[in-house]
Amino acid sequence: MTNKLQERLREIAKECGGNRAICEKSGISERTFANWLAGSSEPKVIGISSVAQAAGVTIDWIVTGSKPKQKLGSHTEGSFDTIQIAWVDRKLKNSDQPVNLRLTVNDHVPFSRSFLKEHLGHEEFDELCVMEISGDSMSPTMNDGDFVLIDRNQRDTDDGLFAYLFKGTVYIKRLINVLNGIDVISDNKSLYPAQHISHEDLKNFNIIGRIVWIGKTIS
Repeated sequence: MTNKLQERLREIAKECGGNRAICEKSGISERTFANWLAGSSEPKVIGISSVAQAAGVTIDWIVTGSKPKQKLGSHTEGSFDTIQIAWVDRKLKNSDQPVNLRLTVNDHVPFSRSFLKEHLGHEEFDELCVMEISGDSMSPTMNDGDFVLIDRNQRDTDDGLFAYLFKGTVYIKRLINVLNGIDVISDNKSLYPAQHISHEDLKNFNIIGRIVWIGKTIS
């Protein structure tokens, strides 16, 4: 086992509150974990998977150090009331996989658990993510540099504000269902006329989730 792998195991153990804490969360015995850190034994895939799940990090990061470190989904850090929500990039990985597996985590944004519960009406946070607004097509509702909170549990194409993938590009727009497809509305109507996605084009259309909160920057 490489020293780098040992360093990463020590790092996530420290972030979780120490060796005992990560062992309790993962179900790995303290002796086994100590042997990994000492280099006297190597963790098997199932052990690394358990530690990754408990710490909220990716298996690839533990094994190779490759980014992203944090997996897509929420995790608690420090105060129990603070939930870290994944901030995902609008540029997706080039892949034939489903949209949720193509999202790349840039960082995490802290939210209050009570705030999320009040605004969402539930306490399931793993399907939340944050995206940054680019451009002025949704102005004044959302401006360049603002952030939106997306609930990936809400993927039914009801009328409303959604993040979606169309022909390889991520958009954040207002969607309205019509008989022959979906109308795409930009709030900055003077510069961006409405667009239409026909039934034939829906094969290139994938909902990421509904916008449930907007964080605005005051300039």
